[in-house]
Amino acid sequence: MIKKYVIVALSALMTNLTVFASTPLERGTTLSVRITSQVTSKNEGSPSAIVENDVKSKDGRVLIKRGTPVQLQIDRQKARGVGKPGSVTVKCVSTNAVDGQSILLEGSVSGEGNDKKGLSIGLGVGLGLTFLPGVGFAFLAIKGEQAVIEKNTIIPTVFVMNDYSVE
Repeated sequence: MIKKYVIVALSALMTNLTVFASTPLERGTTLSVRITSQVTSKNEGSPSAIVENDVKSKDGRVLIKRGTPVQLQIDRQKARGVGKPGSVTVKCVSTNAVDGQSILLEGSVSGEGNDKKGLSIGLGVGLGLTFLPGVGFAFLAIKGEQAVIEKNTIIPTVFVMNDYSVE
């Protein structure tokens, strides 16, 4: 009879110890992400990014290590005619905690090229109506510049989207 109580008590203590072994990673925790390759609105490659600094709990335990890869989502729009510029948005999707679980992230950076609308319309309409009828409207095909997000750009405020328990 006493053995049963001892076994039950030891089981209860062991389950309580597993609760203390995990550390919470709370929703809204911020981290910085470094983009490690150039991103443009023109190229189709998949750029890479890493966590810039260790993410630590309140008691100093590392929950996400510095240098951990970050999965990105890239939204591109190429430069178009009539001087419209290209644009690119880099969104942070997820990374991994030290125990291997996937951590969802929210944060982004975007860029836009310079537009050339004034140049395109000015040359197209101005020359089309005066000096070069028929040819002047070809200037309306002038594209804006492509957007560029340089290598080593830091996204300073990326947020953890949910609450996690890191082992």
